[in-house]
Amino acid sequence: MKKFIILMLVMIFLLTFVAASFAAERYAMVVFLKGSEFFNWAYKGMIDAAEMLDPSIEVELQGPSTWDAALEARAIEQLIAKGVNGVIVTAGEASALVPAINKAIDAKIPVITFDSDAPASKRLSFVGTNNYNAGYVAGKAISEWLGGKGKIGISTFPGPAHLAERVEGFTAALAEGDEIVAIVNDEGGVAVAETQLTAMLQANPDIDGIFAAHGNPGPGACAAVRNLGRQGKVEIMGFDFGMPNIELIEKGEMRGTVGQDPYLMGFMSMILAYNANHPTEITAQRPPFGHVPPLVDTGVSIIYKENIGKYMSPPKL
Repeated sequence: MKKFIILMLVMIFLLTFVAASFAAERYAMVVFLKGSEFFNWAYKGMIDAAEMLDPSIEVELQGPSTWDAALEARAIEQLIAKGVNGVIVTAGEASALVPAINKAIDAKIPVITFDSDAPASKRLSFVGTNNYNAGYVAGKAISEWLGGKGKIGISTFPGPAHLAERVEGFTAALAEGDEIVAIVNDEGGVAVAETQLTAMLQANPDIDGIFAAHGNPGPGACAAVRNLGRQGKVEIMGFDFGMPNIELIEKGEMRGTVGQDPYLMGFMSMILAYNANHPTEITAQRPPFGHVPPLVDTGVSIIYKENIGKYMSPPKL
């Protein structure tokens, strides 16, 4: 009996050891606005990539429900403590996440940024839109809408590097006859955007174009134009394809929106995080991590009423 008990204990130990050896890898996505349709698209891409790579991979979505980079950093710290195998993160503020990202890398946990970068950090790669180019595409389009003689207002807010890059690209694309009349701080919210843009239009009645530099001010811009009865007199360029923007394009209140590809961002980020954890015999650029490119550009296009169909059913997560 004693030998039998010892044998059973040995078998239990061996089974536990084998199970631990083949434990599922765990990866997490950290966002600065949990629940947004944009990040639901990105997380769906991550889920599908993980399933393709290995059905045993576990994924999770973390981050605050309000735009808060400090809470994002805390989420990364908690994931490090949990011992996840990789982190995919969009930086709500370019510098606030640097210490947490660097801590993860130093702990040999690969970090891939997407959508909004933290270039001063040790992150392995950035997957997302070239935001200067995205702004440039938006600027070229709205300039054409207004015949190269537009009076334009911009809604954005300070902090995120990607928003500054978009505004810079937008400005560079305008024709010589176009003029940026005002730039308002929407603080990242729809309601604030509506208030600020309403005041901007009242103070500058010659404005005939508005560029929303991120997803929230587009609906705010439409509401501001509606408040002042200026429908048909002010062209609005949104950003991203959340349902509020898609519905406003369908109604004709917003002429177009800059379409990024968040699904592809999440999909490619998961693949890169996985690659980083599985080095080959050929030494990569950032040992001990595996091969990942420093940058993946997922591209943009302008979405108009005629091509909004595929965006009408966002992922429900």
